[in-house]
Amino acid sequence: MRISLVALFCTVGFAASGALADEKADREKEVKKPMFDTLQPEHKLLERFAGEWHFEKLTAAAEGSKPENLGTGIISAELVGGFFVVSRWSGKVYGADYKAVQSLGYNIKQKKYTGCWIDSTMSYRWELSGTVDEKSQELTITASGPGPTGGTCTFRERYQFKSADSITIIGEMQKGEKWVAFLTTRLTRKR
Repeated sequence: MRISLVALFCTVGFAASGALADEKADREKEVKKPMFDTLQPEHKLLERFAGEWHFEKLTAAAEGSKPENLGTGIISAELVGGFFVVSRWSGKVYGADYKAVQSLGYNIKQKKYTGCWIDSTMSYRWELSGTVDEKSQELTITASGPGPTGGTCTFRERYQFKSADSITIIGEMQKGEKWVAFLTTRLTRKR
């Protein structure tokens, strides 16, 4: 009988310690859960880019002249978790096949829009940084990279949201204290 009681106490003890170990493992799993970000109001802007678009690239027209058409194509833009939009561009620009990929998101910690741009015209990867003007609701993205005649230049793109189906992007290059427009890209949502 003594052996049976000892065996019973040992069995109960092992079962209890196993349950405690399981409880401890469950608590550790809870503690190690990853912390996910929460979408912020600034992420809503990214939704405006999602979808299928036509694009047309034009030179900035000098006063009194017409802009020159540099090329056209299509864009397919997809939201990634609401935190980013990834846009894939393809078409004919500068008389050649053209491909580009842009990622754009809102960085909660840095409190600005960030992303990158790569395209088939150069080996440089553009790092993008931007903000939205509260008054005009225009998104301005800035980047530094290779200039048209060598050296490094600062560029910016001003995204003007004309409607839910139309975005105009004004490309500008910094010359001294002034910003000089050199490119206009018109996006029209595909129907």
